[in-house]
Amino acid sequence: MLSCKNNDYNKEENPKKEELEQPTSAYVETVREIEFDSESKVIHSVVALCDNKYQGIAPVPSFLGNGQETKSNLYWGASYGLKTTFKKSLEWNLLRSEFIDSVILERLIFKHKTKNCYLIADAYNGRHIKKATEFLLGSASGKLKDTLVINNQTIGIAGNSELITYQGHNGLMDFKLDKNYETLDGKNRDIIILACYSKYYFEPALKDCKVNNLI
Repeated sequence: MLSCKNNDYNKEENPKKEELEQPTSAYVETVREIEFDSESKVIHSVVALCDNKYQGIAPVPSFLGNGQETKSNLYWGASYGLKTTFKKSLEWNLLRSEFIDSVILERLIFKHKTKNCYLIADAYNGRHIKKATEFLLGSASGKLKDTLVINNQTIGIAGNSELITYQGHNGLMDFKLDKNYETLDGKNRDIIILACYSKYYFEPALKDCKVNNLI
């Protein structure tokens, strides 16, 4: 049920460019050098919610393709979505779920039951898939670094995490990025991108990031 390019996609349904580029707490390009627990391993997962209206996908049933609804979204709350899968997992505990803003509609924080490992998963409003892509590459390059406090413990997220992942439609089929993602700190971060034709579209940007591309 993964959805690729839809030739009938109407670009006029996309929000105006200035609407997509408004500043948000979900994406601020800055390097935050805050001390954190480097012994904790962190996976930061970016999920662009499936969206029939604002993404150039082959349409899916409306209850799966509403990018402003997390509960039944194909990539999040549906039977094989990230949230559903990890909540059912016998190896992970859900510590908390929270609303961030109109861009990140839900953040999940999981802790592995036997290892000092966290999974931070962000559900990006499907309308803001460009911001999700910018966050992915900004984190991979080290331009975006942040921390998160969990039970009085500060862990590293975004560019401070060991593994950064992306799940969703390949937004680079629909838009181009106007930022440079050359790595700032020389750190080789692991990255996974699960999207249609991801290698062809993402490889040029990832080349400057100097990442270890797992998938």
